Amino acid sequence: MTVLSAHAFVVDWDQIVYWAGTGPNRAALVVQFLDNGPKEAYVWGYRWEDGVEPSGEDMFRAIATASPDLTLFTQYTGWMGNTVCGIGYSQNHVISDFLEFDFDSAREDPYISFDWFSANTTLGQTDVPGWETQQLCDDAITASKETHILDHPINARVYGYACYDYDWWQPYDRTDPDNQRWNAGWYKGYWSYWTGEADSESFSYSGVGMTSRKLENGAVDGWRYQQLNGPVGKPQQDGRKHIDGTTGASEDWHETLNYKHFLGTGVDTAAVDKNQPVVIYNMQGIKLAEMPADTLAADIRAKLGKGLYIIRSGNKSKTIAIN
Repeated sequence: MTVLSAHAFVVDWDQIVYWAGTGPNRAALVVQFLDNGPKEAYVWGYRWEDGVEPSGEDMFRAIATASPDLTLFTQYTGWMGNTVCGIGYSQNHVISDFLEFDFDSAREDPYISFDWFSANTTLGQTDVPGWETQQLCDDAITASKETHILDHPINARVYGYACYDYDWWQPYDRTDPDNQRWNAGWYKGYWSYWTGEADSESFSYSGVGMTSRKLENGAVDGWRYQQLNGPVGKPQQDGRKHIDGTTGASEDWHETLNYKHFLGTGVDTAAVDKNQPVVIYNMQGIKLAEMPADTLAADIRAKLGKGLYIIRSGNKSKTIAIN
């Protein structure tokens, strides 16, 4: 991780661990969540060959596809391309196991103009999904567990007008909130898009979406979740309600960049409460064992063997890898 002076960062290309693509040109993706998790932003890298003109969407999709921990929730919303509806971060994409679409609440949301049963033709809607909506959305979530990209099925390409219901796509539970992160929304909050170079002082609020954004060598795309005063959506904790629309180098950007993500973790560095028993879960959230508070790290490793696990003690937890 890299920590700089107050509310600014500089991407260190040499520290980026997770890359997608090949070629002499490079760009970086920085993602910052708004929740009660660690105050850090995550970094991925993207490469491409000379003569190729990738977009911000090309980079995001390539990284999500190749990454062991990044999930992209996106929707085709019209002729300008795709919108980022939500972003998830979790080891082996385990957050996808907890995602659900709350169709009942979405239907009651007065701010959603899409009509599931009678096309809102004044907005260009041409068709309706009807009662198949829930199954279509459930199928999209299931598919995303393999592709790492959740493509919203109720989109403008199919129905002429997109359903902006992102506030109602949320995880119903998390076994490790610090390391299973998710923000999605449109009225309660949204993913703001910032573009610039390695130094966040160069960031400015993007005037185009990721589909229209053309990458240049050395570019950095920053995605930061912003709280809004909208009336709907499941509440995001610890939210700030102001938006800095001038520079990315504001108090809203964390100082810490996390390049290694889940690499290099182990029981010796697990954040546990020494006064509480150690409880061990697998990545599906199934409890495997409970051990006394004074258990040695070596004993835990011997108990677990090789694999990925969640260690919880009191109100502290950590995802670990035993090699």
